[in-house]
Amino acid sequence: MTQQTPPPRKLEDQFVNNVSRYPTYLVTVLLGGIWVGLKPFADQFRKSPLRGVLVTLGFGILMLLIHFTLRGMAGQAFLPAWLMQWLMQPLGLS
Repeated sequence: MTQQTPPPRKLEDQFVNNVSRYPTYLVTVLLGGIWVGLKPFADQFRKSPLRGVLVTLGFGILMLLIHFTLRGMAGQAFLPAWLMQWLMQPLGLS
C-alpha cells in the first residue's frame, strides 16, 4: 500500500503560519543586537576588572554628555525643575 502525499496547503494557511513566526523573530533579533552591543564590555571585564569599570564609566559619561547636549539643543534647562528646586532648598535659595 502506497502512501498518498497530502494535498498542498492553502496560501492563507502559509501566510498565517509565516506571520505567527514574526514575534519570535523580532525577539531573537532584539536579544541578538543587545548581546552584540554588550559583548565588548563583557570582554573588557574578563581581561581586567579595572579596565571594564573604566570603559563602562567612560560609556556612561559619554551618554550623559549626549543627553545634556540634546536637552540644550531642544531648549530645555540643564536640570529638570524639580531637581533644581530640591537642590536649592537646603541652601535657602528657592
